[in-house]
Parts: sequence; structure tokens; C-alpha cells
Amino acid sequence: MGLRGGILTSRMARSAAAKKVAKAAGTGAGGAKSNADRSFLFPLAMALVVVLGIGMMFVARDRRAENTPQGSPEVGEHWHSAYQLYVCDAVQSTVYPDDPQDLLGIHSHGDGLLHIHPFASGVSGQFATLGVFFEEGQWEFSDTALELPNGEVLNESDYQCVEDGDNAEIRVLQWNTLAAEDPIVFTEGLADIPLQQNGQLYTIAVVDPSVDNDDIPRPDDAFLRSYLGLDEQPINTSNESETGPVAPADTAPATTSGSDS
Repeated sequence: MGLRGGILTSRMARSAAAKKVAKAAGTGAGGAKSNADRSFLFPLAMALVVVLGIGMMFVARDRRAENTPQGSPEVGEHWHSAYQLYVCDAVQSTVYPDDPQDLLGIHSHGDGLLHIHPFASGVSGQFATLGVFFEEGQWEFSDTALELPNGEVLNESDYQCVEDGDNAEIRVLQWNTLAAEDPIVFTEGLADIPLQQNGQLYTIAVVDPSVDNDDIPRPDDAFLRSYLGLDEQPINTSNESETGPVAPADTAPATTSGSDS
């Protein structure tokens, strides 16, 4: 019994040892698989980081491009456009007063002209807009409100040109050149209208919705022609939608009160 018991004990010990070896071998195989998984996931993660980084670079580049001034007027260029205010059925005799501060370079001298000579890139190119002119003079101007030179604010929500009629609406008519006959008409995004040509004409109108655009008058351009030295000069009409008047190189514009510097 003692011998058989010893043999049995020995066999059990060997069996237990074999199980431990098998378990250790199994554990070793699992560890190798886990290491292989980790070795695969790391380069995949790095690849994803690189792809995301490249994507962010393209997004940042596109955003920089959107915020970069494109085209004219550039800093150093000096343009002029004429404007008038038309309320209900009459051209207003008053114009916006002289702006002595002239911080942005898109302002007025109280002469019925927009003086456009950006001082910074932030108001040049596509950022040179009609809204900048009103911002410079601190006058209210939006798709729904217009502040007149006398300080009166006309709101589409409560101003009427016809008694007991519909509320008036604000429109901006833009003639791209002195030779242009038909205007571009804006009823939305008024503050973002670009000032991107020399010698444009603008009528800023507050009218009853029933008024036809053809009944809104074009500004008198006599002073602008004189200012640009074009009284006796031919006007470039090769492309009315794109090309504005060009003052003769040897003729400086007449000066008005104030300074454009």
C-alpha cells in the first residue's frame, strides 16, 4: 500500500506539473498575440494622426485664404464713387457729413462721394464694403434699418411711405460704371455690398415695396465726373459690368474740403 501510494503520489505530481507547463505555454501564446495586436494598432494610430493633421492643415489653409483680401481696392489705391439717398419718392438733399477721423479709409467729406482708400488689409479687397462706410461714420445701416444724415433711423418694421400701406423696404441700386444704364439691385446683405470699382454710383433707397426699380433714379454723376477729371475724357465702355472710369494719369482729382490722407 505504501509503494502504490507513493507511485500514485508521484504520478499526481507529474500530472500537476504537466498542467502547469501547458498553462504556461498557453499563457505565452496569448501574450505573443497581444503583443502582435499592439504592434499593429500603434502604426494604425500613427497613420490616423498623420491623416487628421494633414486634414487640419488644409482646413487652416482654406480659412486663411478666406480671410485674405482678394483684388482691389488695395491699400494705397484711391477710388471715388457717388451716392444719393432716396426716400419714398424724393431724392434727399442732405448727404452724410465730413468724417474728420477717417480711421479706416472708406469715408465721406460731406460731398456726396464715397472716398475709398483702405488704410488696412482688413478693409481692402472683398472687405471694402458699403457697410464699412457706415461703420466709419457710426451710422446705422443694415438690411432692415437706415440712419439718415440728420440722425433719423428708418426701420422696415414700422416705416411706411404710403399711409396705411405696407412697410417700406430698403434697397441699394449699384451702377458699376458711369456708362452703365442698368443697376444691380440689392435687398439683402446690404452691408456686404463690395466697393470694388472706381467710379461706381449708388442709390440707397427706402421705398414702398410696390415701387419699380426703374422708378428709382440714378445719382447725378456730374460732380464725380469732374472729380475724376473725366469731363472731357472718353469713358471706357468696353465692359460696362467690370471696367470703371480711369482718370487721366496727368490729371489729379479736384480736392474737396478735408483730407484723404
